[in-house]
Amino acid sequence: MREKFINLVARHTFPFMILAAVLVAAILTTISITIYISSGAANIDLSRSGYESVRENIIESEEDEAPFPVTGAIDAAAVEDFIQRANKLQVELDKMNDFGGEPLDDAALNLNENE
Repeated sequence: MREKFINLVARHTFPFMILAAVLVAAILTTISITIYISSGAANIDLSRSGYESVRENIIESEEDEAPFPVTGAIDAAAVEDFIQRANKLQVELDKMNDFGGEPLDDAALNLNENE
């Protein structure tokens, strides 16, 4: 019986390789979806369908700065801009208590309830 199976696989190697690839992909997809759901990431993923109304209610703060450019020349002005941004964030981080619950507070994380 085993030799018949080995001969069958030897004659049809390519279809068995495709079947094995599909099975491996299905198993890895199942594992990744299980981790995605069990980790809680599915609960905060606003890109999922059904969250269109939530995405529409997102209010961007007017005080947010433009992101630091990832391309461009590295000159004195760019370095100074980076240092100013880093210092501003460092001041905000220094205000937080490392061991209290304040760093995870909604206000500290800039989370606003839109109800």
